[in-house]
Amino acid sequence: MRTASIVLLVLCCYQRIVTLAAEGSDSSESDEDATPRLPKPVILYLRINSDIQFRYARTVVTSRISNPANASQEVSFSAVLPDSAFISGFHLLVDNVVYNAFVREKEEAVQEYSTAVREGRTAAHVALSARDSKRFTVSVNIEPQKKVNFKLTYEELLARELGTYKHVVSLDPGQIVRELSVVTRIKESSNITTLRVPALRLSNEILTTESNNSLATIERPSPVSAIVKFNPTEDEQRELSSEGIQGQLVVEYDVDRTAQPGVILVNEGYFVHFFVPEDMPPLKKHVIFVLDVSGSMRGRKIEQLTEAMTRILDDLNDGDYFSIVPFSTTVQVWDHNATDLELRSRIQRLGESRWGDYGEEEETQTLASTVIATTSEENINSAKEFTNQLRAVGATNINDALVKALQISKLGRTTISLPSGSQLRPEPIIVFLTDGKANVGTSDPKRIITNVGTANTLNASIFSLALGGEADFPFLKKLSLRNSGFARKIYEASDTALQLRDFYRQVSSPLLANVTFKYRPEQVVRNSLSRKKFRRVFSGSELVVAGRLQSDNSSATGQVKGQSASGNTTYPFTPTVVQADNATGDQIVSPMERMWAYVTIQQLLNEKEAEISDDDNESWTYFDSYEDQIEHTGTNATVLDLALRYSFVTPLTSLVVVKPNGTSAVNTEDASGQATQGHSSGTRTTGSRPGLSSPNYNYEGGRIAPSRGGNVPTPIPEPPIQLALANLSDVTWLRNLTANNAVSLPTGLNGTTEVFRMAGANETNVAYTACTTPGNESGHCRLFRYCVLNIFVNDQTQFHPYFCRIESYAGVCCPDSLQS
Repeated sequence: MRTASIVLLVLCCYQRIVTLAAEGSDSSESDEDATPRLPKPVILYLRINSDIQFRYARTVVTSRISNPANASQEVSFSAVLPDSAFISGFHLLVDNVVYNAFVREKEEAVQEYSTAVREGRTAAHVALSARDSKRFTVSVNIEPQKKVNFKLTYEELLARELGTYKHVVSLDPGQIVRELSVVTRIKESSNITTLRVPALRLSNEILTTESNNSLATIERPSPVSAIVKFNPTEDEQRELSSEGIQGQLVVEYDVDRTAQPGVILVNEGYFVHFFVPEDMPPLKKHVIFVLDVSGSMRGRKIEQLTEAMTRILDDLNDGDYFSIVPFSTTVQVWDHNATDLELRSRIQRLGESRWGDYGEEEETQTLASTVIATTSEENINSAKEFTNQLRAVGATNINDALVKALQISKLGRTTISLPSGSQLRPEPIIVFLTDGKANVGTSDPKRIITNVGTANTLNASIFSLALGGEADFPFLKKLSLRNSGFARKIYEASDTALQLRDFYRQVSSPLLANVTFKYRPEQVVRNSLSRKKFRRVFSGSELVVAGRLQSDNSSATGQVKGQSASGNTTYPFTPTVVQADNATGDQIVSPMERMWAYVTIQQLLNEKEAEISDDDNESWTYFDSYEDQIEHTGTNATVLDLALRYSFVTPLTSLVVVKPNGTSAVNTEDASGQATQGHSSGTRTTGSRPGLSSPNYNYEGGRIAPSRGGNVPTPIPEPPIQLALANLSDVTWLRNLTANNAVSLPTGLNGTTEVFRMAGANETNVAYTACTTPGNESGHCRLFRYCVLNIFVNDQTQFHPYFCRIESYAGVCCPDSLQS
């Protein structure tokens, strides 16, 4: 499963509220002809609340904005969230009317974000080019002296990298906010050990040293829980910047694993298994660095590459082996036995279209001396000298470079002598870096992947690094997924060398190879398990498997098997039954179940993206993106079913936003590649504008449904409904109650339900726990019969966001304004 960041798991969200330039206005006009500018919308509050239960983060961003002007103007709500997160809810509240978004199957591709900007359909500003992130943007026209509430929810499983989980919120409101609040609540099944909040990061770049955040407070209600609060006053915000806070708030933590290397958590029929082997020596490895030194690497890139290699060579473990394969037009392999003159000559010939190749016998003899042991400090110093001599020149021959690296991996398997008593040969790992696309030799991406797959007989892991924006990241991702690895983006910045080094640290210490999770079949629902076989697990990371239990079973037992430095190793496990909190009171599906759905979807998407064709021959079609592949080959039914059932916005689904001024499908776009460097401040006094894109929808039975072919009708917005109380007898879906005056509500996949009692006439109307409605109004949980909202009458799904538990009764988060 994809991790969120090369250096840290980015979980970030920020908001920029801007006004849009008036139609027809021009900066060259005179003051008399120019349209007067309206006062800027005011952010009354920005609240970001994250609830992290057992590594699963659910983040809710709410904001209330006022239009102080005497004319209408349009404002944009923009949030940046991790690339691996799924949006699971959005709505806005205008004039006490809730406009809900809903997830539908994607019917057409979203227009490029840059096109939307050129056409004036969004004015969102991104001052921080958030790494490994995507942007959500929606706009709405606000009437004079009115206010609008935005609420966005997204979910993500935090990945463990370099020994910690990192939760990051990126803040950039563009003004001093009257009430700015970021609260992170953490609950784990074992004691929280590491917990810190570094100083506010003012950029994306890696910091070599970090101090603590003096404005953040940490509360520890128990050893297994924590609350981190960041509530800067207006004066404290102003001290950081007169334009408002601009930075990243980071929370880092880890949990105690001394009792056992893994834990399997069970809740309401679902389980999630976290596995982290600790305190064991790493496996020996043979790492092959395949380095692009083509002409596009000229300048700062090649300097940062050589700087990073100097540090990485120092980080090699004792007993490891390594090889260095620079390539451009041709491919060269570092031979530590070659003279300085020979090395310089070969480096110079890298950019030549043809040069004298070795004969087969001479090549074998030469390659044997390219598998270098780390036991000699002289070897490390010689390798540093070699990489420092590399120069950028020539074209990009990816195919020959990777095939050559795989030849060396096989040669290493036969030439490396095993230590006394050891049965495991070093694990073959390829670290492949490029900043461009193949343009010489075999340059067709599909043929390269086929050739590499054929040559990779040892199942070596290939970790691909895409340096800069010109690299073909979809190709690199497919290449790595098909070869037991993963791809990462390396950003061109002053910390590029640190990014490279930190990436290497993630894969530098394999602890187990060929890891398999085995569960008892009578305990687990068949085909409910996510991925359960892994090529390797590295120090500082974590493996995750999720599944469903048989209805008559509350246990999941079994064992994890793998190959360690001491040989075959087995880890038996038993489950830990946990109580998962529904902290927000607005879901009827347990967090453990949502975590299972999230893990399953993510892994199925990765597997689908790694596919080439059924027979894996040269006739397969190469796609530039996952969306293109889905559109061409058809929807993956399992992923689509899960995404629609749990309201996750994925590559197969779109978030349809119903707004006061129309309906549009709002999708996320890459945040790092589309960042703008400024924003307009002006006026918009008339009308409204279309959203980011408009898919094909028909108005069917009071709901917007996807259009299935034929002529494309004009999208018709779902009419907003003013909230009001209705009679219990009007609710059509309650007319067939089960015994004991109870109703079955869907809480899971394949018809899984939970039964709640409906209050009778003898129960009194009592205000239970305080809550916040989906419309961001203050409310209290009340028995269903005393808060039957008109939007519930014909549609049970409209009730779900308002649901709250009152012991065994079904409750409603009821707006206080309706109970006066």
